[in-house]
Amino acid sequence: MEAFIAALPGTAAGEHARSALATLLNELAEYQILTLPSDPARWDVGRPGLPERVRMNTATPTKTTTARRQVSWRPELDWAHTARLTAAQTEDLSAINRWFRDTSHHPEKRTPISLRERSHEIFKDEKRLDTLISGALFAPKRLSLERLATYRQPPPLTYRQLGNGNTLLVVENSDTFASLRSLLTPSPAGIGFIAFGSGRAFEASVENIRELPNINRIIYYGDLDAEGLAIPARASIGATQRGLVPVEPSTELYRLLLEQDPTPGESIADHKAHALVAWLPPELRAAAHSVLTTGKRVAQEATNRNLLAVEACWRL
Repeated sequence: MEAFIAALPGTAAGEHARSALATLLNELAEYQILTLPSDPARWDVGRPGLPERVRMNTATPTKTTTARRQVSWRPELDWAHTARLTAAQTEDLSAINRWFRDTSHHPEKRTPISLRERSHEIFKDEKRLDTLISGALFAPKRLSLERLATYRQPPPLTYRQLGNGNTLLVVENSDTFASLRSLLTPSPAGIGFIAFGSGRAFEASVENIRELPNINRIIYYGDLDAEGLAIPARASIGATQRGLVPVEPSTELYRLLLEQDPTPGESIADHKAHALVAWLPPELRAAAHSVLTTGKRVAQEATNRNLLAVEACWRL
């Protein structure tokens, strides 16, 4: 909790702090940066539950290779002289070392450019830095985006204006986006804009919402499964960190979704399911928790255009 407050003081002080912390811990566990306890007794009784402790994961270093010892590291990578690196890490650092060398007398080549452009420049692989930034090479006092003169470029947010309302409706998948857009166009009520979330891309593209005028409410509709619930919860944390309003669930659309027949999905552990459904309104959490823990899911496409046209309860 102390680390959470130090890292994200605004989020840690909010009314949804517990849910936000649970969301972030699950994300760190997904990236294998830490391990959450499997014993239910190691979790508190709050909702969502929080672990008594976590275990930080450290990669087991392999033996330092001769090639690695022969590298003459640039001053920017001085820490590498004493670091225990795997052969793969040494290869990646060698490419970055060459970039530091080749640009050392050309400051114009260190003008900041986007992450994938820099990655292509260094590795001839535009996605390599995406992989590396969550690993040991980007630990504190090692590499950083600033040192590589790069930054994350949020993906574009695809949206359409429907009216003059102050609410943005974000839809996870493309077919449901098209259906809702078509149905809302004649009478959008309070919906000013509708946006295509494009799955996990919304976690980054959420910051582009600031481009939309007069939006002071963001509601989201996605799949009822682990990923579909984690995406808006994480996007909501990102939104509040950027001075935007939190991302709320579209309650009536999720209520309608829960009335549809579930299909087989991944079985989610009880404590993780509680963390995931905490983003939903209280009256829907028990039903959603049951879906997740029984190994089921409900895709948002279950509320197809014909059903949405008949059921008007979801409209604002």
